[in-house]
Amino acid sequence: MSERALVLSVDKWEMPDEKTGEIRRGLSIWYVNEYREDTDASFGYKPTKVSAAPELMEQFRKARLPALFDMDYGSRPGAQGKATLTVIKAEGIANVNVFSAPVAKTAA
Repeated sequence: MSERALVLSVDKWEMPDEKTGEIRRGLSIWYVNEYREDTDASFGYKPTKVSAAPELMEQFRKARLPALFDMDYGSRPGAQGKATLTVIKAEGIANVNVFSAPVAKTAA
């Protein structure tokens, strides 16, 4: 599965496995995508968090976030054996400077 997303931030994490004590490492990626349509009750983009292998850190660091990425996903066993989505490949497309965009007046 692949999609284009606006990656907002990436955080490296490290913690011991509760059962084995083995140190687990990874990345938490916060992004927005076009998954939802506006309704009377909800609108706009909602941030989503997904995990990735720490080896992908440089891909995101080079992009100077926020940036558009094409991301490929896979799954791995998560809590209680349920499938958990994880990023397995990320390709930077374009940097996005959201705070330098021209300001347009909104209807009041």
